Amino acid sequence: MSPIYEHGYKLGEKSARLGVFSNILLFAIKLFAGIAGRSQAMIADAFHTAADILTSACVFIGFKIAQKPPDKHHPFGHGRAESIMAKIVSLIVILVGLRIAYGSARILISGDMAAPGVIALVAAVISIVVKEITYRRVIYVSKKIRSTSLKADAYHHRSDVLSSVAALIGITGAMLGKTFMDPLAGIIVAGFIIKMGANIFHAAYDELMDAAPPEALREKIEKTVARVEGVEDVKGIMVRKTGIELFIEVTIGVDAAKTVEEGHLVTMKIKREVFREMPNVRDVIVHVEPA
Repeated sequence: MSPIYEHGYKLGEKSARLGVFSNILLFAIKLFAGIAGRSQAMIADAFHTAADILTSACVFIGFKIAQKPPDKHHPFGHGRAESIMAKIVSLIVILVGLRIAYGSARILISGDMAAPGVIALVAAVISIVVKEITYRRVIYVSKKIRSTSLKADAYHHRSDVLSSVAALIGITGAMLGKTFMDPLAGIIVAGFIIKMGANIFHAAYDELMDAAPPEALREKIEKTVARVEGVEDVKGIMVRKTGIELFIEVTIGVDAAKTVEEGHLVTMKIKREVFREMPNVRDVIVHVEPA
């Protein structure tokens, strides 16, 4: 594995590990505060954080597997493990969201509500601060190494910030006498969780199905290839994202009078330019046709 990929995967592992440890700490704080403070919103938020522990752990495992080099059975490497883990993360998130919605709705319908204690309020504030810091760190790394699973984990951290804000509002309202606001906030939290899970699922699905690359990436590849001397036309571009790595196939048109050796030299120039412009590209296959 090249130093570029190895460094990227190590950064991903480090960020996922940060998510696991911060989530374990917050889960303990939130669950204790939710039970002691009699807050359904905070208990819901605690289980949202429990889901975060699982998702960050899945992302960490995905990076571990993805680092394995290509072998006879997996000639393209093991990068797809990262996308698979992102999909598992999404399903966990959706199930947790549904469970929280059910529990909060049951309390709201039964009318068995009580004003939560101040400890629940304090836990919500702590969660907002810690989770926002974690989100900013993880989203920075995910963009740097172009990782879908780490990006999903980052947005899950951000959803936890939003859910803690909802919990804070609900707890405050309940403490002021509007006790229905606490379980209602739990339902709102569940909505955030389910929506986030659906977004993660969609992104992972696209990667596993080799969906077309973003238009900006396609344009960058096309411009990089088109400026290489000897390229008359860029006829087609296909991109496969495997983990944090890209596999690119390009079909170009060259002067029909060129020899095979001259055409081969053009393909080598293209590869050199693509690798220079996009360090997360693992391989480039160039098909040569008469212009």
